[in-house]
Amino acid sequence: MPYRYTCHQCQAQSPAEHPYPAAAEADRQEHRNSAHGGLAPLQGDGIHHVHAISRGDGILPRHSCLAALFLLALILANCWGR
Repeated sequence: MPYRYTCHQCQAQSPAEHPYPAAAEADRQEHRNSAHGGLAPLQGDGIHHVHAISRGDGILPRHSCLAALFLLALILANCWGR
């Protein structure tokens, strides 16, 4: 499950999802150094799991399912045209 860093004070997020929390921790430290002088932000920050639904995974059908739906639509359009 991927991880992402978020700063609640700046509304900033790490630019990429990381497979391990240590990589997100590096984003946290880099942001704290550049935006907060190395200190923790007053409103807090954190590293959290990025769930599949928030990434958009599983919302749309996979490519093979889309191709099957497209072919079905073509067949139905052909039948209605006769």
